[in-house]
Amino acid sequence: MQAVATGLNIFLEFVSWVKKINLTVEYVKEDDGSISGRIVEFCTLSNAPTLEECEAKLIADMRESAELFADNFEQFSAGRPNEVLYVLKILYSTDEELRKCLRGKN
Repeated sequence: MQAVATGLNIFLEFVSWVKKINLTVEYVKEDDGSISGRIVEFCTLSNAPTLEECEAKLIADMRESAELFADNFEQFSAGRPNEVLYVLKILYSTDEELRKCLRGKN
């Protein structure tokens, strides 16, 4: 039973560590006034009328990409080992945690 508890503690520490990984976001105000946002490490690009809507779209797009990545792990992870930790960060973080991360507050 102690081995299970130790394994669970290691897993929880790993998840905590993964959640602290930074995401780099770049925003650009477009000529039409909309905001485009790009997650550098995870190749996600979204556009919306406001910053808040852009953040929401980035989070939704990251989740969708991370779920596709996880569902097809063997196929997508080949040649992209750096993205695996970001996939885990996205999958194990809440929307609010990801929103804070997009605002530079991991």
